[in-house]
Amino acid sequence: MEVGIFWAEKGMLILGALFVLTSVMQYGKRSQDWKGVITMFYKRIPMSVAEYKWYRLGIALLVFAVILRFALLILWPSYQL
Repeated sequence: MEVGIFWAEKGMLILGALFVLTSVMQYGKRSQDWKGVITMFYKRIPMSVAEYKWYRLGIALLVFAVILRFALLILWPSYQL
């Protein structure tokens, strides 16, 4: 069970990062405002619906990966792969 949670966490972490990068690249290509990509994480920028969906899904997967990491460390504190 702990091996499954470990790999699920890693998969969600990678997928979340890829989804956020997809959203950033879509925004950059559409708007040609690469400075806006840098400010994306602390200021609102005008994203399209598709870009926002990728961004939101990526952030949700990253947060869920962190929650899985905490669960893994709480339930099996001595597990190391």
